[in-house]
Amino acid sequence: MACKIHRIILEEEFKICPLCNYPDGFHSMLQRDGEEIRWLFICPSCHEVFDINHTLK
Repeated sequence: MACKIHRIILEEEFKICPLCNYPDGFHSMLQRDGEEIRWLFICPSCHEVFDINHTLK
């Protein structure tokens, strides 16, 4: 599934959607990128996908 991924700089917390202002956090998803696994976040309200540049190894 191809989707637009919005890159976000994580400051203190990432709980409110910067696009639709949904206040109650995110769903998460994993996406393989070669040897790395990217940890991405999906807004339950607007369904946009966000990347805080966190990977699992």
